[in-house]
Amino acid sequence: MLESQLEVVRQAKQFLTNTDINEYQEILKPHLSGSAGMHMRHILDHYLALKNGFDLKFIDYDKRNRHTKTESCPQAAITQWQEIEAWLENVCQQDLNMELVVSSEVNTNKVEQARVHSTLARELIFVSSHAIHHFSLLSVIQSLRGNNTPENFGVAPATISFQRDEMNKVSLANP
Repeated sequence: MLESQLEVVRQAKQFLTNTDINEYQEILKPHLSGSAGMHMRHILDHYLALKNGFDLKFIDYDKRNRHTKTESCPQAAITQWQEIEAWLENVCQQDLNMELVVSSEVNTNKVEQARVHSTLARELIFVSSHAIHHFSLLSVIQSLRGNNTPENFGVAPATISFQRDEMNKVSLANP
């Protein structure tokens, strides 16, 4: 579990290192309603909700840190990722089946929160999957600017496995 979590951190820091502050803050309207920085802050909010709620065994994904330096400054986001990285190295040594309660709003028409039982492993999987989903949006943002992102940035592990299997099938069919 730790290796996969640290790969997400590595990809985030690599993206941030290669993004200048103006690109990080720019909203590419009409295509998108949020900047790269807003997406990165949103990803970090989920990791921070897990980190901050871990000791209480109560995770509230609705706690957000909008309009912070993390959203406007790539270096501030790198610092946050470094803190998450250190926490992950510790927490992934814990009992991954540890039970947690998770709270999240589930209705767009009215305030309605769901509280469900989960585990540390499941929530680590969730936050990394959520990050990869937003990485794909960051990849789109870079593409709209004419920039590239590293191979497999924003691609789900299951998709990468599928693509690898497909390539192996082609290789075996065409010796």
